[in-house]
Amino acid sequence: MDSKIPPELRKALSAGIGYSLLLKGEPGTGKTMLAFEMLNEFGGENAVYLSSRVSVPALYKQFPWLEGRTGFHVIDATQLYFSSKAFLRPRSFSDLLHTKLGEEEKPALLVMDSWEAIMSGGKGENKEELEKVLTDLVRSYATEYKMNLILISETTKTEVLDYLVDGIIEMSRVSLHERRGREILLKKLRGVRIDQHKYGFTLDGGRFKYFGPFPMRRIDKPRRVEIVPNTPTNISTGCVEIDTILTGGLSKGSTTIVEYGDDLSILGYTSILAQMIINSLQQGIHCVIIPNSGWDERRLRRGILPFVKEEDYMKYLTVFEIREEREDVRENVKVLKGESMEVDFPIFTDYISDLEPPVMAIIGTDLLEYQYQLKMTGHLDRMAELFSYWVMELREAENVAVFGMPAGGVLGTELRHMVSNRFDLSVLDRAVVLYCDRPDTKLHCVENILTEDTLKLKLTAFV
Repeated sequence: MDSKIPPELRKALSAGIGYSLLLKGEPGTGKTMLAFEMLNEFGGENAVYLSSRVSVPALYKQFPWLEGRTGFHVIDATQLYFSSKAFLRPRSFSDLLHTKLGEEEKPALLVMDSWEAIMSGGKGENKEELEKVLTDLVRSYATEYKMNLILISETTKTEVLDYLVDGIIEMSRVSLHERRGREILLKKLRGVRIDQHKYGFTLDGGRFKYFGPFPMRRIDKPRRVEIVPNTPTNISTGCVEIDTILTGGLSKGSTTIVEYGDDLSILGYTSILAQMIINSLQQGIHCVIIPNSGWDERRLRRGILPFVKEEDYMKYLTVFEIREEREDVRENVKVLKGESMEVDFPIFTDYISDLEPPVMAIIGTDLLEYQYQLKMTGHLDRMAELFSYWVMELREAENVAVFGMPAGGVLGTELRHMVSNRFDLSVLDRAVVLYCDRPDTKLHCVENILTEDTLKLKLTAFV
């Protein structure tokens, strides 16, 4: 089973010696959903959720997957009467729980939601006395019963309880590109090494799921990539979620910018690009590429060939390299001298015009910026003029173009007002995050799902 919980947290709860954990954050940050995932993974056949805010029917209506989980018990704390006399010993609270459950065995994991509501539950009782008894309970439950105890708190302030528990997790909302994301902070995990203190996460589908670091993997053997079919009006990106954002894929005649940073986001960019190329080659769509700086046909070959037939690779993929002519050039490589954009760019566009449409053209703008010295006076304006004429030709021919551009690239301002779509890639806690400039889209985490036999690019929305 793929865990939805960060590895440091899994290690703390799976030690088998009992662990007390405090989940903190403002209302709506996802504390209860994280508690449910911990309960689901570590609660065994005797997991207890003590609810002081939501009735049992309302809980199952909001989280229907919980009702089907065996060994899950819900206690409506609003129906329990807490008296300080009943808390003469820490064991008394346990007895009260098990009387309600009708069993003697202590739970493997107990969630108390929320700590503040339970603390205020002793009507007419001495709050300090009740707080002392419940504090003793926190100290004894994990050690005496070897139970995992999860306490949910609505405050982010540091209080006495922070010093008593083994671990503190703080959850919050963050903002990227004026879109909402979510972040979990591992503030303290006693006895556990914290390799990564922060993770992005989502509540998509009513379940907590953390986003791990974007994987840097080397493909060492052929794997299958499922084809996402093109339509009469659109070329698929090879990723169902990106196609959905674009209302069906890359519409014929459209142009798209994918902007990335000088960090892990460049790996997200190359993964998206590879998925587009693989999906197109498998359906007999010509791909013509001017690669980004540092890339050439040999490097593309290593990334693409494990997923497509070599005959399709050679027939449908053409790479334009800017360098000196050599004799050992592969059949699908065309060489541009790089001396003049007025000479080279028409060679590239004329080659595309001779192919059967639709054609997918991919251009790494950083290579053009360096090779043709676009920062020099007049050079940028001339390149923008060449692009503007070509974009009109591309629309008429119903081809598509994708521009890969580093953040802050000099072509950015000129291209943004020409293109149909724009994606930005950035990094949140070592996960790659994608943003589309369409107003109704959410932030998405980009994930490469690599199994023994398959590769899949997946986007998960921050919800």
